Amino acid sequence: MQKDFLEHGLNFNRRRFLSRLSLGLGSAALGSLLVPDLFSGDSADSGFAPGIPHFAPKAKRVIYLFQNGAPSQLELFDYKPKLRDLAGQDLPSSVRGNQRLTGMTANQKSFPMVGSFANFKQYGESRNWISDMLPYTAKVVDDICIIRSMHTEAINHDPALTFFQTGAQQGNRPSMGSWLSYGLGSENKNLPSFTVLLS
Repeated sequence: MQKDFLEHGLNFNRRRFLSRLSLGLGSAALGSLLVPDLFSGDSADSGFAPGIPHFAPKAKRVIYLFQNGAPSQLELFDYKPKLRDLAGQDLPSSVRGNQRLTGMTANQKSFPMVGSFANFKQYGESRNWISDMLPYTAKVVDDICIIRSMHTEAINHDPALTFFQTGAQQGNRPSMGSWLSYGLGSENKNLPSFTVLLS
């Protein structure tokens, strides 16, 4: 019996392996075409399945704008009036701490602070500070969400952007779009539930 098994193993070449593999995969593919939900769980248990996700979302859709390369938040909606008072003064070492310098600032002898060049006013019932650079945003300020609590220790832009999108400085983690897809589900399994547009 052991001899038969060894002979069978020796005769099992790449061509035979691929032909048997194609039969198995072909059957699975045909089954999923004939019965689309054959290999999926209950759609109510999965946020990735079409239809209702694992819980009823409050929002129908989300437009998430991450403006990489836009003007600084200090010029748009993050009002820091004290920076204008301290403009031109050197950044105190107590603020910078032991943080390393970037390649662009490594040879600088001083680090003068700069105040905002924009003028700010409070708008809406929320009384959010918005600069004069965003006149249309100021009109709808009560309809948007401004997050000011995000913070990272990353010095360079790329790991900092990755951290803000995924929660980790290293890549290959679920992004904001992945989490929105998980929470809202998918309206159509033939279209992506989120897209990323790069400029």
